[in-house]
Order: sequence, then structure tokens, then C-alpha cells
Amino acid sequence: MGGATWSGVCEAYRRSFAGLCAGTIDVLVADTRGPEHLDVGCGTGDLALHAARAGRHVTAVDPVPEMVARTRETTRGLDVVAARGGLPDLPLPGDRFDGVTANFVINHVPDPRAAVRELARVVRGGGSVAVTVWTDRPTAQARLFSQSLAAADAIVVPGLRPDPDLDFERSLDGLAGILRQAGLVPRVCRELVWDWEVPWESLWAGIAAGVASIGAAYLAQTDTVRRRIEEEMHERARALEVDGLVHLPSRAAYVLADKALR
Repeated sequence: MGGATWSGVCEAYRRSFAGLCAGTIDVLVADTRGPEHLDVGCGTGDLALHAARAGRHVTAVDPVPEMVARTRETTRGLDVVAARGGLPDLPLPGDRFDGVTANFVINHVPDPRAAVRELARVVRGGGSVAVTVWTDRPTAQARLFSQSLAAADAIVVPGLRPDPDLDFERSLDGLAGILRQAGLVPRVCRELVWDWEVPWESLWAGIAAGVASIGAAYLAQTDTVRRRIEEEMHERARALEVDGLVHLPSRAAYVLADKALR
């Protein structure tokens, strides 16, 4: 998948941003139904674990081998098959799954519409696709990161968005729109809100390893600026700590869309 580089950062991601993305898992699993579940962009396997515990046979795919291996470890002993695969060309038959989840995946692909068409291809008629994306509205963590970079006089790193002719509006309407274009029928369109609670050491481990766009921006700086970023961010994070955890209110766009029976 396009966007941030995920190879070699599996453990750092698990310690940090996997906890952020886990804030939407309960909703995605609760809203999808049926015995055959596909989780696309499975990461460290948290959603696959929840779906398997809900009694489903889960197929979990990710383009990064380390993530596939971690998912296998996370779901050991459960009805989960984890394999390498990425959007928009999944190595899977069409009309196969009752429920398909893509939790914070469409943000990171070079062609979001092609990716969503692939989700529509693999779900069977009568099934549903559940998708989350970060929107263009700044979150608490985005403000923490941007303020720290600015205070440290960091160089500006170009964003990791797709080419303009392939991109979509990062909003509820924009997400629902590309699902409709793929032939799906949105049934639930709402904002999900939760609190990300993370130890400072874990949050910084993800950033220092280069996870996500903030990690890429951090690694693009000189050693001196990197030290300043850490100092500025740690100072701001302390103001958000409660009982040793940094509290970051989070939100994302969520759409659940159905595929019509043929």
C-alpha cells in the first residue's frame, strides 16, 4: 500500500499507533455479520482477534510480512488465516465474504477508489463493508505533533496523500461517496469518537521508529532538530497526562455499506 512505510516497524507500531487504531474495532466487528470475515490491512491482528472471538472464520491480509507474522501470533489457536495481500489487488475470489473491514487503510493507498472497488468485489451480495478513515479535521494527536514540529523549527515534509486526481475528500461525505461509486449502499455514516490513552514511552517509540506520517517527518530532520522535537513533544504531552497515560481525544469517519443481492 502507498503512503507511510510500514516495513521494519511492526513492534513500534504495536506499542504505539496500534492502540490508537484499536479505538474503532468494537464498532466495526459489531456492525458486520456472517461467518466469513475479511480484515484488510490487518496490521498487528487486533481486529482479526476480536472477529474470531465473535465466532467468525477470519481471513486477515496485509502487504507487510512482519504484520502478517504478528497477526498469526496474536490470533494463535483461533480460526484465523493470515496471509500477505494488499489493495487494490487482493489474492482472493470475488463475492466471498459476509463482512469486510478496512480499519484506517484507505488513507494509506495510492488509489483509494480502486481500493474500495476491490473491497466491493470480495464481499458477497447481502454482505457489508465497514471502513474508517482519518478526516481533514485535525485531531488532538495531530495538533500535538504539528505544534511540536513547529516549535522545533522542523523542515516541512510533503504529505503522503495520493495524486490529486486519485484522492478523495477526507470526510464522512467523501468516504460515503467513494463507496457509492464502487456500487455499495451506505447504511451507517457517522463519526466515531474515543480516547487514545498511551504511555509517553510507547508513543515516542512509534514516532522515533518512523511510524506513520509523524514518524516520517521526524526521521527527515537533523539530529539536532530531532532532539528538539522530542523535548517539545514531551513537554506538551505531560500536560495531557493522567495517571501516567497521555490522553488524546480521537475521531474518525466511519461508513458501513451494503452490497445488494444479485
